[in-house]
Amino acid sequence: MKKWTVMLIPQGQGGTSTITLTDLHFWSVCGFVILLAFTSAFFFQRHQEISERAELLRQANRMLELENVAASPEPLAETGIGRAEARQIETRMRAEYEASIAAITAELSDLYDMESRAREITGLAPRSAPAFDANAAKDGGRGGGPARSGPFAYAGDRQVMHPPYVIYGMARPSADLIVEEIRLRSRSLGELVTDMEAQLDRIERMPAGWPLARGIGRITSNFGYRRDPFNKRVRHHDGTDISAKHGTTVRATAKGVVRKAEYMSYLGNTIVVDHGNGMRTVYAHLSSMDVRPGQAVGRGDAIGRVGSTGRSTGPHLHYEVHVNGRQVDPAKYLSD
Repeated sequence: MKKWTVMLIPQGQGGTSTITLTDLHFWSVCGFVILLAFTSAFFFQRHQEISERAELLRQANRMLELENVAASPEPLAETGIGRAEARQIETRMRAEYEASIAAITAELSDLYDMESRAREITGLAPRSAPAFDANAAKDGGRGGGPARSGPFAYAGDRQVMHPPYVIYGMARPSADLIVEEIRLRSRSLGELVTDMEAQLDRIERMPAGWPLARGIGRITSNFGYRRDPFNKRVRHHDGTDISAKHGTTVRATAKGVVRKAEYMSYLGNTIVVDHGNGMRTVYAHLSSMDVRPGQAVGRGDAIGRVGSTGRSTGPHLHYEVHVNGRQVDPAKYLSD
């Protein structure tokens, strides 16, 4: 166990004092400081919450006093507030309340417009509620716990896209309705973000762009029927050949997972990347393979180098795109 000795030497006369510290002492002090900081933060947060609640209670109590004053024919002696003064205070508080409600409603309308524009741009409609079959419900199982009382009724998915003035149907909505509208907007925007993330993931997994680094290379053989370079017979070519110097970096054209990285007959060193949704890309005749099966790759990641392995007449990349198990023309996937 490490030990530290601290010597206290006074400037004037007096004996020297020494303090010996160990690891236990040091970590005990650190733990005490951390505990003190955590406790202080906890009580500060609680104090803030209690203060906010107390302020709400004071406002509610003030409103009750004003209502009692308005209902009473004579001023309440206990409050020390005259009837005229109480009416002035009540009028001012109502004006402030209505101004706040109007401002919040305007903000909610802007939020609704923003959400509508985002859905128009992305083409993502609100999620529809599952259909309810009353006949099936008669014989099917149903259950759940007892209902809990609450101030808000359940809002269906169709209501989520309604603007505030449609939901409220009134010029002066209540605070409860505004809170409900905020909840609806939050849920709808949360679903929109989730759908946009899923859409972005699908885009990242769609093959696009040139499979060679820096856009170098030229196409020497397209997808389709051609004269075989070895036996001169007309045969179908399942991919696109891109000629480039030996050792040119080959990159993945979309996000995915490597399924194969091995030597294959005719194709030589070959890498197969699975992009999901039935999409796969194949990179063949490589001189080297820089990834392994099961490895995740992103669009633009280096996965190998151009070579002439397998049945090949010279350095080039044989590039294929598969959709649901069938080879398709890579030409429409080669442009960014």
